[in-house]
Amino acid sequence: MDITGIDRPFSLAVREELKEKYRLERRQIALCSSHTHSGPVTSDRFTFVFGLDEGFHQRRLDFLTLLHEKIVTVVGKALQRLAPCELASGNGSATFACNRRNNGELEVVRLREEGNLRGPVDFDVPVLSVRSEDDKLLAVVFGYACHGTTLGPSNLKWSGDYAGHAQLLLEQAYPGCTALYWAGCGGDQNPGPRREQKHVESHGHELSETVQTVLKKTMRTIVGPLATSYEEIELPFAELPTRKQLEEEAASGQGGMARRARFILHRIDNGHTLEPTYPYPVQVWRLGRDLLFVTLGGEAVVDYALRLKQELGAGRTWIASYANDVMAYIANQRVLR
Repeated sequence: MDITGIDRPFSLAVREELKEKYRLERRQIALCSSHTHSGPVTSDRFTFVFGLDEGFHQRRLDFLTLLHEKIVTVVGKALQRLAPCELASGNGSATFACNRRNNGELEVVRLREEGNLRGPVDFDVPVLSVRSEDDKLLAVVFGYACHGTTLGPSNLKWSGDYAGHAQLLLEQAYPGCTALYWAGCGGDQNPGPRREQKHVESHGHELSETVQTVLKKTMRTIVGPLATSYEEIELPFAELPTRKQLEEEAASGQGGMARRARFILHRIDNGHTLEPTYPYPVQVWRLGRDLLFVTLGGEAVVDYALRLKQELGAGRTWIASYANDVMAYIANQRVLR
């Protein structure tokens, strides 16, 4: 999906209908997003975080209804068109991601120009090709660990950002092919440089060229069964705020913090309780004998991808974030400090 992300209620509703209509279990469904910031706001919390009005809230609900219907419809169409194919995997590299939790943006640009970029990054571009029995490229699936924020907050145009541009270029290069993108662990990664349309195009071009280079090489044919698994881990929150604390924050006038407090109070007043834990989704698909595709919820920072690749094997392990439920940033000790 070329959207910022989805929340848990929407994710559950879609997956329940896919199970009812097509007998697909939760472990067999991965709802991944590109995390473009130039797309629809989908979560109710953002209505309050961004200070959007109630009229916007209704338009958001109307969009989600349409999105739900589109997902269910496209899955049905795909199942009707099942046919033998060959899968192959490979990896490339793109270098426009910058760590935004180690340096200011201007310093990041300077360091990139000097070839001395500090901070953890993941330049890996995983590629999955889907070819027909007569070797026609039917689809290409690719990912990258970076925010879709090239255009920045002042942009008011719909855009798939650099990922959407890369998809367009790939579909032009391979007529009849469907290009699909998923965002990796880019919670602390920004594209650089940014703020202008020309940078959307240059980053998209770099990503598309990387994918095309991989497709032209000898890729690893995927042989063997598909194994799928899914689990929700109960992650504990820090100490929950009292109603008095929330009311004080709501009255503080401190922008986002005040709006967040009003949002939580609104939910409490409508019968919701503050739970001490959150069900965090982790999903693993094993494609063939040696390729692992891990999907994580939320906006996971890059350290999780780097660690999983180290533990499970670089080149054979792909990690998507922003999947199934985008509830918050998923930081690690480095970022928390």
